[in-house]
Amino acid sequence: MKNEIYVYSFCPCFKDFEGELICLNNDSLIDVEHTIFAADILNRDASLEALKGFEIGDGCTCYSSIYTYNGHSYCSSQGDRIRIHQTDITSDMLESAIRLYSLGPTEITVDCASCIYGILLALVLTQDQASVKRYLDEFSLKIAIRFSELQLDEIKEDTPYFEVIQEYLVKLLENEYYWKEIHEQLNNAKQSASLRQFVSMMEQLNRFQFLFYSQVINIRSVQNSRLLVRMLSQILRTSKNILDLNGNIHSLVASHAIDGNLDDAVLVSKIQEYMGKSRTLDHFFGNIADIMKGSR
Repeated sequence: MKNEIYVYSFCPCFKDFEGELICLNNDSLIDVEHTIFAADILNRDASLEALKGFEIGDGCTCYSSIYTYNGHSYCSSQGDRIRIHQTDITSDMLESAIRLYSLGPTEITVDCASCIYGILLALVLTQDQASVKRYLDEFSLKIAIRFSELQLDEIKEDTPYFEVIQEYLVKLLENEYYWKEIHEQLNNAKQSASLRQFVSMMEQLNRFQFLFYSQVINIRSVQNSRLLVRMLSQILRTSKNILDLNGNIHSLVASHAIDGNLDDAVLVSKIQEYMGKSRTLDHFFGNIADIMKGSR
């Protein structure tokens, strides 16, 4: 039945990033507080009125649960439609993603959320090369703006793509030089191994990001299908390297292994700056890895 309601005990937009609980709905990165929601009990007698009674609408409470009604998917705690890459996720898309993920009677839980999100993103983009190129363009620009000195209200529709990207590339180079210099200083001073490891990984992270943006710029003019597939594979490899390295760095900082070794105010501010960006890097490059695994 078209208007039949079903409640799911997971949400594709719920993400646990090293203990930081985040909502990805509508292409956001919002901190949330997780609350248990008994979807299995509610499904015995699900009604729209009952579900509306559970809504909080405070923007931060998360049941990590969604429901489908009238062909659409909704957040159980906030009542908002589930949207990924500016697209409403229909109940049919959700069912397709679940079938592609489980391929059997596997129970879908909150632990499956990231995988379902990746499948839905791929479905939104239809996994064709032109869509992937547009996605790379849009989100490389978005993250360059977010991580540069530019403000979103300074960016107009006619703002040249290359100007923004080139400005961010310069910043990445400056950061790489900074981490390289600090690494040499720490080695000479025989500082702790964990701090030297952190600085070395940060240098490599900036190098990988510079490589990623260079690769994205290069594919903009590529029309040859065979060459494009090979270049997309290289971008996938770079994205995976960034994703893995970012996770390792975040875990190292979160473990407090480098605490007690920091007497450089600039270095402390750089670490704080990185921690504020790490989950955005995880989200963005995780998306790239998800959609491009299906485009090769």
